[in-house]
Amino acid sequence: MKPKSSASLFASTNWILMMGIVSGLISAQWKHEALPLVAIIAVLGLTIFKARLIILDFMHLRGARPGLAAALLAWPILFMVAILAKSAAANFLGTL
Repeated sequence: MKPKSSASLFASTNWILMMGIVSGLISAQWKHEALPLVAIIAVLGLTIFKARLIILDFMHLRGARPGLAAALLAWPILFMVAILAKSAAANFLGTL
């Protein structure tokens, strides 16, 4: 491994760890309650960014296979949309 890519992986690892810690802290604010929609959006946004870093840097798909990288990134985005839709529907139906 080249020193440049090693330093890049180290930086990506630090970002991934920080995003995991921030997501845990956001989730820990509401101990036994459901997370509000804003917190869910923040945690899911961090998850998508973390998935992007893992796909591009750790799976070495940066510039190599853009179609495969896009397909792998579409998978967590699909689940993010499903979670947000379910949460929004629950909030909407709860107000009726």
